Amino acid sequence: MRLDRPAVPARAPLRRPTSRSGTRTCLAGALLLLAAQAAAKDLGTGIPGALPQRQAQAVGPGIDDRSLRETAPTSREADLGEPDSRLPFVSTPDLRRATVERHLQSLRATNPIAAAEAGRELAKHDYDAIFRGFLDGTGLDPEDGGDVLTAFIALQWMVANDATAEPNPAALRAIRRRFVMPMAAKPPLSQPASRAAFAEQVKLRSVLHHAGWQAARQLGVLPRFLATLSNEFIPAAKLQALALTEDGLVAKGQAGTRPSPALPPRPSPDAAPPAADTPPALPPSAGAGPDASAPPRHAANWDAVEGVYFRATTGVGVGGMLTIDFEPLIFLQDGTTYEIGDTALEDVDLAAERAAQPRRFGRWTRAGGGFVLTNARGAASNYKLGDGSFFRAFPAASGESVARSYRRLSGGGNSAVGGDVAIAIESRYDFKADGRYGRGGSVGAVNSGASTGVGTAMGRRRAPEGGQYRLDRHTLTLTGADGRSRRLFFAYSSQKEPPEVDRDMIFVGDSVFSSED
Repeated sequence: MRLDRPAVPARAPLRRPTSRSGTRTCLAGALLLLAAQAAAKDLGTGIPGALPQRQAQAVGPGIDDRSLRETAPTSREADLGEPDSRLPFVSTPDLRRATVERHLQSLRATNPIAAAEAGRELAKHDYDAIFRGFLDGTGLDPEDGGDVLTAFIALQWMVANDATAEPNPAALRAIRRRFVMPMAAKPPLSQPASRAAFAEQVKLRSVLHHAGWQAARQLGVLPRFLATLSNEFIPAAKLQALALTEDGLVAKGQAGTRPSPALPPRPSPDAAPPAADTPPALPPSAGAGPDASAPPRHAANWDAVEGVYFRATTGVGVGGMLTIDFEPLIFLQDGTTYEIGDTALEDVDLAAERAAQPRRFGRWTRAGGGFVLTNARGAASNYKLGDGSFFRAFPAASGESVARSYRRLSGGGNSAVGGDVAIAIESRYDFKADGRYGRGGSVGAVNSGASTGVGTAMGRRRAPEGGQYRLDRHTLTLTGADGRSRRLFFAYSSQKEPPEVDRDMIFVGDSVFSSED
């Protein structure tokens, strides 16, 4: 499941920028990101007791240190390995609206202000689209009740174990076969009408649970988040005693199990969320990358490049605000697009990268005066240069010097939707004309305590980093005081039409920094 990024709504509508440099225009809207301490208990109300059989009642009490095959209810299909039956349901707008309203009714009983804000945001953003994004590339069907429950069970295991690597399809199939299919003959999965209602509530629950997890990780309060989960969730302690393998969820260390080859996640460029109940993590160094003292191993990559561009996407701002961010794209001459990360292109083994990160690759074609970009899932979008969402990226001159400071501000929390928590993450580069650079950053988090009566604040600055820099077209080489070097992708933004270089905004890796000058 694609759970390496915070659960965010589908791309917000973009308007044509009116400022001199349109690429720096931000649209702010609220992102439903439930914080750990204040809202964890509310997360347990997504599947109401009116359903004949709640997910936690069906599976929670039966899990212990043994494998799920031993503890789950038996079924001939699961034990004999026969092909399982599909459990289709129809997701309709009316059903999704009713699902949201049931959730809001429950939330109003404990936090009416948060319920009002959540209602406004859930009216704008389709939780169904967010959930479908979780299932990209997994082989799970978002219109099958068994697959929906499989995804939710896997998510609960990931949250309990703070696992950011994505489970592979074989492991998910094993969860469905051994854990979900034994329940297929019982309500609500056995009855088409109740199955649809159940699946929709599980989808909404998954989106909210994932958002709460992400907020708890950013704030460093994951243990407290797990401790305050509703009893409708599978107990975290039981899930922590299990490993996710190609045989499903089995006791850790159980003989004969095959570990699940996990799909590697894409880490946040701004902060690695803490795994324990500690102060927020500091923004990491700008990517270790290959040692730049050695020649690049894939310098020929640039010979295959048609152009370098960037497009608008969504990001998370302070307090959980939804902001417009930007991501760089490499267009290759064979019609491939590549969402480049921190590492300079000449250090990327594209074949290995495609195998490890297939979602970073897509296709591009020209269409009239613009482009059609097709992502790894086959979804196509039309773009035109300078239309407010798609732009040309410019290289630096070889040996160019910069005398500016650039800053990036991101964050998290839920204060944007009436919650208690606001998280701010700052990263900055200071470039000098004589070839020196400095890098710094800080993380701050505030919990107002409005819903708990206990307010907290914490913050930390990263140790300063500095050394020498060198720009050479789309490569920024940083050499630290210890003599170690790394090569990062670099680009300038653009403005106007036809496009001109805009040095007020840069890309270092896949992160955007804006000039403070």
